[in-house]
Amino acid sequence: MNESVEVLDLLRGRVDVKLNMRQGRLEPAMKPHIHPHFELLYIINGVRELTMNGHAYKAGPGDLLIFRPGDAHLEYAGTEFVSMFVFRFHPQELAGKGIEFPSLDKTGPVFPLPHKDEFYALFTRMDEEFNRPGEGSQILLGAYLVEFLVKLRRAVKEVIEKQYNGDDDSIHLRVRNAMDIMQKNLSGDLDLKEIAKSAFMSVSHFSHTFKEKTGESPKRFLIRERIDKARKLLAETDKSASEIAEELGYESPYFFYRQFRSKTGMTATQYRESVRKKVHTES
Repeated sequence: MNESVEVLDLLRGRVDVKLNMRQGRLEPAMKPHIHPHFELLYIINGVRELTMNGHAYKAGPGDLLIFRPGDAHLEYAGTEFVSMFVFRFHPQELAGKGIEFPSLDKTGPVFPLPHKDEFYALFTRMDEEFNRPGEGSQILLGAYLVEFLVKLRRAVKEVIEKQYNGDDDSIHLRVRNAMDIMQKNLSGDLDLKEIAKSAFMSVSHFSHTFKEKTGESPKRFLIRERIDKARKLLAETDKSASEIAEELGYESPYFFYRQFRSKTGMTATQYRESVRKKVHTES
C-alpha cells in the first residue's frame, strides 16, 4: 500500500444529511485517504472538489460523488458551504442482496444524476427512515438501498447511451468538461487517452471534436492555459521563473523560458518588469 495514503474508516451511520456545512480548504500537508466502504455524496447546494488518481474533479448541485472501497482521494471546498446527502454502506451489504455496484469506468467519480426530483425524494425518504426509525426500519432501509442501486444502474446506462448518441449539446458539454479537467491539472502531464475517455470518445475523435469546437488542439489549449497561468504568477507573486516552470509541470525550465518567449514575445523577466512598471505608472 502507498505510504502516502492513509486508511480511514469514516463510517458513522448509513444515511446523513448535511445542510450548509462549512467546508475545509485543502492543506499542503494533507494526504489522500481510503476507507473500506462505499461513500456516496449527493450535492444539493454548493460545490465539493476532490482529487483522485492525479486528477481534479468538481461536483455541483445534482451531482453524485462516488467513492468506492479503496479509492484514494482528497475532498475539499469548492464553495465555503455545501449541502449534501451522504450514504455509506459496505460491499457485503450488496453481496447479501445480490446486487452489483455499477461500473464507473466510463463515468468517473462525479456522476450527474438524471431525474433529480425522483432521486431527491428517495434520498429524503432514506434520511427520514434512518433518523426516525420505527418497526421494520432495517427492512425498509434495505429496500431503499436496493431501489437506489437499481435506479443508479439504470441512470448510468441512460447517461452513457445519451453521451454516445452524439447530440450537439452533449458534445459541447463533454468538451467543456474536458477543458475543465485540463485547466485543473496544468501541472500534470497531458494524458490524452484519459481525457478522451472522460469525454466518452476515442483519442482521434476527441482531438478532432475538441479542435472543431474550440479552434485549437488539446495540446495547444493546454500550452495556452499554462502560459496564461504563468503570466498570472509572474504578475502576482515573487516566484522565480524556474519555480513557476516546476509548478506548471515543465520538465525543463529552459523549455518553459523558450515557450513563454515564443507565445508572449518577452522573457519571463521582461514580462514581470513590464507589468510592475505599468502598475507603478498607473498608481
